Amino acid sequence: MGNSRLQPAARVLVSRPSQPDGRRRIQTGLRMNSTSPASHRKTIDKAMQIMTAFTQDRPELGVTELAERLGMHKSVVSRIAATLKAWGMIESNPVTGRLRVGSAAFRIGSLFSHHPNSLADVAGPSLADLVAQTHHSVHLSVRKGERILVVATVESPSALRVIMRVGDERALHATAAGKLFMALSEPGLMRAAYRASGFKALTPQTITTMAEMERGFARIRRERAAHNRGENTLGAGAVAAPVMSRAGEVIAAVSCVFPLHVVDAGQRSLIEKSTKACAEKLSVKVAQFPQRTFA
Repeated sequence: MGNSRLQPAARVLVSRPSQPDGRRRIQTGLRMNSTSPASHRKTIDKAMQIMTAFTQDRPELGVTELAERLGMHKSVVSRIAATLKAWGMIESNPVTGRLRVGSAAFRIGSLFSHHPNSLADVAGPSLADLVAQTHHSVHLSVRKGERILVVATVESPSALRVIMRVGDERALHATAAGKLFMALSEPGLMRAAYRASGFKALTPQTITTMAEMERGFARIRRERAAHNRGENTLGAGAVAAPVMSRAGEVIAAVSCVFPLHVVDAGQRSLIEKSTKACAEKLSVKVAQFPQRTFA
């Protein structure tokens, strides 16, 4: 048998999108030591790690910072980032040079709230009715780990209003919806949330201990509603009520948000009543989709 030769490492090339004049840009690639499916998956995993490293708290990250946070070699991060930039998934801040989420990622992510028969789609008319009743902004959120994610919003027509945007994330401990999830979900959720964030004080009103948080759970369970009084943002209040599955699990929260100084105790009581009615109506709608996992 003849002398065998070592095959060179494979190089997978990814074409960058066309330039405005139609010419193809120079190809860039992600080097891989193997063309095996497992190797491809590892590279995709690393790309997803880079994409998900960006958060509202860390909207921009440098290559060195990403490498340190993710435990990757700087050259690996740099190569993968180059391809992600070519596809518009990330971009560089022209002033700082740091990386941030790109327009292509925004376009893809925005499709999430437009899924036919998604929870956001089903909830839309009910949320609009709640705004008409209360004259305050309303949003729908789901739990993602130890945070809440806003999946639908309807803003108040009033000039004086609290604004939440689709895609916004908030800590569980500092929101009415988050407290609702902790009180009505599995017992270990509050401890997991505390380990994740330490119940960081976002304002002087933020609840920062598990003992104080747990003291409010009995009332939340009894009234099926939770309140926020400037605990996430000074001057902003909220009332949240649960959307329940047929199995009795909390799958979402309807929240009505408002400037605290324009809502007195009587108005807050009416807002709570309307918000609970909206959430109960949504629970009935959700029950019509027993096989669907809403998110």
